Amino acid sequence: MNQEAALLDFVRRLRKFKKGRRAVHVRLSQLRPYNRRDQHLRIAATTFDRLVANYEAAVFKMFNDDLVVICNGASVADIDQAILHLRFLFADDPMLKTDERGYLPFCEWYELSTNYEAMLRMAQDMVDARTRHDAEAAATPAPAAKDRVPTIPLDPASLAVLESAVSQADLTTMILRQPICAVTIDRKPEPIFVEIYTSIESLRLTLMPDVDLHANSWLFQDLTRYLDRRMIAYLAHNDDDMLRRSFSINMNVSTLLSTEFLEFDKAHNNGKRSIIIELQLPDIFADLSSYFFARDFLRERGYRFCLDGATHLSLPLIDRDHLGFDLVKIFWNTDLVDHLSGQGGDQLKQAALRVGPERLIMARCDSEDALDVGDMLGITLYQGHLLEEMLARRITRRRSIKALADALARQRMAARG
Repeated sequence: MNQEAALLDFVRRLRKFKKGRRAVHVRLSQLRPYNRRDQHLRIAATTFDRLVANYEAAVFKMFNDDLVVICNGASVADIDQAILHLRFLFADDPMLKTDERGYLPFCEWYELSTNYEAMLRMAQDMVDARTRHDAEAAATPAPAAKDRVPTIPLDPASLAVLESAVSQADLTTMILRQPICAVTIDRKPEPIFVEIYTSIESLRLTLMPDVDLHANSWLFQDLTRYLDRRMIAYLAHNDDDMLRRSFSINMNVSTLLSTEFLEFDKAHNNGKRSIIIELQLPDIFADLSSYFFARDFLRERGYRFCLDGATHLSLPLIDRDHLGFDLVKIFWNTDLVDHLSGQGGDQLKQAALRVGPERLIMARCDSEDALDVGDMLGITLYQGHLLEEMLARRITRRRSIKALADALARQRMAARG
């Protein structure tokens, strides 16, 4: 029996035992995606453990991540204590705001002695929703390899196989480039430099489509160190014109201190272009002394540094001056819109000013909304598929204008005869 059917069965059994029982429907499904990761949902469920121990509470976890809690003898204040804990955990989520009447749409309360029928309807609605969800899932064709959701977590054995495959595979098609552009007030992008990176998704689809490479962050970090070496070899032996211009690469701190990188630096760092090293915060804090040593040494060699992977939640915690970054890359997502209009909006704007808006890059931009939010934060540098599309349209337009001009010129020459 699934949890929805179990809830309905439990509520039906309570028809003759309604007195003193209260229930609350907690709509975790309405939270923003960044608050609905597995670890968040597990912690949310544990907030009701005291009610389970003291008030015979039954906690049902719905298919859509909602929780339904039914207690015997607990007061509203007893239950509300757990709800307040949830509100603290997810304080940055717009769903946690009360309306003008003080109503919290995050929760729906039920006094079984007075509105049992409403509780019964809610339980039946959950069963019906689960039935529709399962039917839709069964009717959905099996996804192609590129759409398949990885279900097997990366483990040491898989990592060993993957590294062996990577050492023999041609990674040329998996190494991608994406421009970082300055966008003017009239929304015209101008490429400043290009990021060169290994597409982890292409790597997964080609070599291990069912394995979730991000499931274990430490093993994934080990994989990226291995990929660093392949990237260095690619850069050292590639005579692409693109590499004669300024570019950025994502590296681990340990890679920067490796023999391979130092040899690459001696042979190819000619000072005629900027090379920006992108680093992740967890990797930096894993060995701060090594980071500071590598940063100071490579800065003398003309390299610049970019902190990669900041979010609207972590940006206020970053001290760019102390860490010594020239640039900070913040990832775009739709939650930024709600965050800027909520309680954390002023804090985020102050953080952007402290970092320096001209030093911020809004990455993963896929819609015009990203540019609108960037304008609010004073950002001028952007990266993502949207910018690639804007540049492609601009190039196409230029080519069309040139082709038209050439055709008119030929007509004039023909007319002169």
